[in-house]
Amino acid sequence: MNKKKISEIIKDKKPVNVSKFIDFCLYGKYGYYKNSNVLGKKGDFVTSPEISQLFGEIIGIYFINDLLEKKNKMFNLIELGPGNGTLINDMLNIANNFNKIRTSIRIKLIEINKSLISKQKKILKNNINNYKISWSKNFYIKNKSPCIIIANEFFDCLPIRQFYKKQNIWFEKMVTVNESGNYLKFIDKEIKEKKLLNKINQYESKEVLEYSISRENYFQKLCKHINIYGGKIIIIDYGYYERPNYFTLQSLKNNKKTNIFDNIGTQDITSLVDFKKLIEIAKFNNLTIENFCTQREFLLTYGIKLREKIISKKSTSDKKKMIKKGVERIIGENDMGTLFKVLILRKKNVS
Repeated sequence: MNKKKISEIIKDKKPVNVSKFIDFCLYGKYGYYKNSNVLGKKGDFVTSPEISQLFGEIIGIYFINDLLEKKNKMFNLIELGPGNGTLINDMLNIANNFNKIRTSIRIKLIEINKSLISKQKKILKNNINNYKISWSKNFYIKNKSPCIIIANEFFDCLPIRQFYKKQNIWFEKMVTVNESGNYLKFIDKEIKEKKLLNKINQYESKEVLEYSISRENYFQKLCKHINIYGGKIIIIDYGYYERPNYFTLQSLKNNKKTNIFDNIGTQDITSLVDFKKLIEIAKFNNLTIENFCTQREFLLTYGIKLREKIISKKSTSDKKKMIKKGVERIIGENDMGTLFKVLILRKKNVS
């Protein structure tokens, strides 16, 4: 293990919480999301848009139907963490069939990885002339137009803290270094601070808890924006509504699970998204829950099987098999179809 990186994480041998460790590994000086080749078959994980173009097309059909009802209103289309740009490109390829849509949306992509921005510009080269597209490291919208905000596999990578209860005492999992400074390990710290205990007790009483302040704060910012200016938030991520009684944190490299302390800065670290908490935050911000369902239910409802049939008619035998395989994976009941959830929120009383 790289001792230089260890010393950057554990300064003066003082343990840090899991959130700070993840933040360093993903977003710090040696951060994973500042590296290249994080997505796709040659990367560390594959997302639904990379598996099947029909995923992006169905999302595109959904948002186009929504925009066509708005009667020439200007809209911002924002994607958080667009990866290789596949999803937004597939969406725009559908939007290109509607002149009204092309002239009524402005697109902003929120991305911190310079290498991925280059890939996004490359894949979007045929659409850049059709739309006003800009990039930003942070969510900040200057104009007052309504927004459609899309976050596909974005919130799962935001840092979390981990807690567990033993004999009615709460402990937090911390990261520290061994005496010789060769490797990192977990230790448990009893929680005595009243403020932290009060925070933990806001959640349903179970023996295990993961929560993410950065996830909650980021989502809160989005909800406030929609509440003021209108629009929708579409979140697609792997997660749960009823919190499991086990830790969900995992790390991935080359599409395989790894030890979280290996490959610091060169592997992905994720955890399941607590959709129940997101829904609570949305309601607190006076947003309406338009839909909360599995990815399978959403894609089937909006016609992915019909789209598959249409595309397959124009395809070779091998292409048909590839299309079918991709669709089966993203809607599979024992695969991404049920593990991934779709949450759609909007401002109340929008005409």
